[in-house]
Amino acid sequence: MPPSAITRRDFMKTTAGGVLAAGVLGYARLYGGGESLPQRALGSTGLSPTILGLGCATIGFGGHSLKEGAAVVEACLNAGITYVDCASSYADAEVKVGTVMRTRRRDAILATKTLERDRDAAWAEIGRSLERLQTDHVDLLQIHAMNSMGDLERVFAPGGSLAAATRARDEGLCNHIGITGHTRPEVIVEACRRFPFAAALVPLSSTDALVNDFGPRIFPLARERSMGVIAMKVLAAGKVTGHPGESLRYSLSLPVSLAIVGMGTKEEVEANARIARTFHPMTPEELTALEEKTKTFASTDIMWWKRT
Repeated sequence: MPPSAITRRDFMKTTAGGVLAAGVLGYARLYGGGESLPQRALGSTGLSPTILGLGCATIGFGGHSLKEGAAVVEACLNAGITYVDCASSYADAEVKVGTVMRTRRRDAILATKTLERDRDAAWAEIGRSLERLQTDHVDLLQIHAMNSMGDLERVFAPGGSLAAATRARDEGLCNHIGITGHTRPEVIVEACRRFPFAAALVPLSSTDALVNDFGPRIFPLARERSMGVIAMKVLAAGKVTGHPGESLRYSLSLPVSLAIVGMGTKEEVEANARIARTFHPMTPEELTALEEKTKTFASTDIMWWKRT
């Protein structure tokens, strides 16, 4: 069945059924347990991040001082969270992350993004990111916010930012190239058909599922191409605060490598890490129930990233 043909109902049944059919041994291998955070493979990259990652927009835009932002990153690493997702467009988040990477680079799978569409501008942005992150390479460099076919054509043009990303990979400045998108699943699908992106970062939550859902289009393609899938907007940008545990479980019950969450305090880090450590997948009925409970947030008034 081609990616565009799978229905949401078929997808949910297949996903949950595959998890439950795996049995106790498969469950333990995939989901972990005990005190360590479970890990999953990031597609065919050879990387195995923890299922919970830090999304750094919060420490960039949340009014954190340099010391406060760095403390959040330290708290994540101390809690066993290995994946740190940043971007040069997240205010000074890269500077705060870099303060920690200076001494703890080996503890992290580090990702950043370029929002530029032209080759030379993207190349300059990549260099600036590495300087701010205080590292000589990132594990994943992502072409950011591919939300329209116009974005796609600019990125893939001979003088587009993909040329800068591939140069960065060839020169050892990044290990893998990924893509992110918020609005149109068909744009990400087309981009992945044109280039073997290692991972796709897309919104996957109980609210996003009800508005132009990425899952049924992205998951079959990811299986076909051994591509990692990373969930974002898990809590609808902090709006679904009444169901944080269920919301994280929802996203992690999908066939994703991990979910990134914006965390702004040590207490939030510890709370989310506890949820990840004890994770067990939702049934199809539980997935549907959470969609029903959070459906009032499933609008473009709240989910600004779904606006076209």
